[in-house]
Amino acid sequence: MSEKKKILHLITGLEIGGAEIMLLKTLPKMQNDFDNCVCTLLKDGPIGEKLRETGIITYHLDFSLSNSLRSILLFRRIIKDFKPNILVTYLIHSDLFGRIFGRTFGIQEIICSQRGSLQKWEFLRFFDRLTKSLVTKYIVQTEIAKKELMTKLNLPEEEFEVIPNAIDVAEYEFKLDTNAKKKELGINPNNQSIVCVSNLHKGKGHKYLLEAFEEVYKNNKDVNLLIVGDGEQRTTLEEQNKNYASRNNTYFLGKRNDVKEILKISDIFVLATEKEGMSNAIMEAMATGLPIIATNISENKELLLSDRTRILVPPKNVSALTDTIEELLINISFRTSLKENAKKYIKTKYDVNIVIPKFVQLFKSL
Repeated sequence: MSEKKKILHLITGLEIGGAEIMLLKTLPKMQNDFDNCVCTLLKDGPIGEKLRETGIITYHLDFSLSNSLRSILLFRRIIKDFKPNILVTYLIHSDLFGRIFGRTFGIQEIICSQRGSLQKWEFLRFFDRLTKSLVTKYIVQTEIAKKELMTKLNLPEEEFEVIPNAIDVAEYEFKLDTNAKKKELGINPNNQSIVCVSNLHKGKGHKYLLEAFEEVYKNNKDVNLLIVGDGEQRTTLEEQNKNYASRNNTYFLGKRNDVKEILKISDIFVLATEKEGMSNAIMEAMATGLPIIATNISENKELLLSDRTRILVPPKNVSALTDTIEELLINISFRTSLKENAKKYIKTKYDVNIVIPKFVQLFKSL
């Protein structure tokens, strides 16, 4: 029997984010096929602790300009000791660092997992193009991302592999005392709850969601808005909310370890983002069985595919968002239809047991 291939996964950090969560969902389930190891360009985080609990070793380069040489030498030592057959990189800074020094230190197969638009890091696309010859294969989550990168990097279709994000649907099938959970969070158990799970960054649309909720609240006093996530926009958003009549029914819950439970006590999921990759938050809402309101950007259209699984509204359109929320608060039968269809769809399309074999096939083919 041949030895398992060794795969080194290089990511910027292990805080809670889409790429980091995907590692946690997939790597432990691939341990029978490969020997996986994770290295961060920067520091450790909560996802690192969870990975280690599954038996996956993690390393941290603590890279900065002042100790860049030390980090590069540490990366060389990790490669020398672990002897990876494949290096997989995630997020632009790790992509660039990994492909340059991975090749320098002898790794022959380098896979770049590109995860949607670079947004504020788009200026680094120049270096992405400059070093693309060092990459064996690009993994993207959507057909839309593939077409976009084919143009931006001037690469043929065969250089890309489309593998969507995965979700373990079984993890969302649990019973919960919803009244007790609402009491724990200080939420009126008799109110309906709208939930948004997203980092509080620019472009995520929270500003418009708060405006829409203020309009909704004028006619619906028995409704809550739960905002799960944190980021540099939190103070700005809290200031915006401070003078709203709906302020006492709006809850900034911050980063949470109980997102599944918060989704479970909610009635409607909203993501008003202006730009997105393949949204893990939407997938979690689908797996929970929530009716979904999202923006009609291309990535959401591809993920949610059918009108039977969601309602899409234009980005930055407070009026459309308000009307849609109000419709779902009233139309219970429509809500039920949306959530049943969404849950059925994600089971057949994005469950880990369907997606992970695609990673296994790709890694074994190299």
